[in-house]
Amino acid sequence: MTLHEERHEEAREENEATRASGLDPAASMSLLTSMLTNPLDAGYEHYRAEHGPTPNRFVGRLGVFIVAVALGFGSVVATVSLRTPVGDVKADLKHQAAQRSAQVATLDDEVQSLGRAIDGYSRSGPTTQTDHALALATGASAVSGPGITVTLTDRATPGKGSGAVRDQDLAMVVNAMWGAGAEAVSINGQRIGPTTFVRTAGSVILVNITPVSSPYIVSAIGDSNALSVALVRGNTGDYLSAAQSVTGMTVSTKVAPSLSMDALAPTTPQYATLLTASTEGATS
Repeated sequence: MTLHEERHEEAREENEATRASGLDPAASMSLLTSMLTNPLDAGYEHYRAEHGPTPNRFVGRLGVFIVAVALGFGSVVATVSLRTPVGDVKADLKHQAAQRSAQVATLDDEVQSLGRAIDGYSRSGPTTQTDHALALATGASAVSGPGITVTLTDRATPGKGSGAVRDQDLAMVVNAMWGAGAEAVSINGQRIGPTTFVRTAGSVILVNITPVSSPYIVSAIGDSNALSVALVRGNTGDYLSAAQSVTGMTVSTKVAPSLSMDALAPTTPQYATLLTASTEGATS
């Protein structure tokens, strides 16, 4: 059999096989042809028939554009409002500075006025009897009246702590008496005035330049009830309780129906003077 006859025989066998199966070769392309000609699903066509056509895309895009514009405008307005100051900051600061300057000037005038008054009192010598309140405050006049006495005593027996009364203990009691409205105060008969100091020098406590020793009697003329309460309440009461526990000293209070205090010795204040060229040459 020749080659041509073999090919003819193979083609005939393929045609016979195709007729035996009864299938059209183009039938396998029907599904692909249906998808290309009708891309929409049948369920979608059914939904569209019941609910009508889909909304117009132009309307949706327009709504999105309007919302975006509104948000952008709102952001711009918020940014501008945050950057814009509420008021004129410089003007406010200048106004506040002017007010503070006026207050400082007023206080400076008051200080100068008080300084001139103090200078006048210091140069006028001892306080006259007509100004009783000033004489009482400066300790320039003798006084008498009811009050209390506060006795601070060193510990007599050995024990914990030094047992000695300190200058700060006396200062605490004196300040408490003044704070409670005392009219006059003294320590062991030494009148306390505006320039009086209480300090320790070595092992001795000095009131001005006068040494005092235990028992230390702090006398105060004034309302005995108010003066007594001032020693047991507040910071003074806490301090004295702690001092007694630490040092071992004792503190006792007694109401005095009558107390007498002498006047402070008058003193002449001394002031520093400016060193001039002539005095500097003389001292050198």
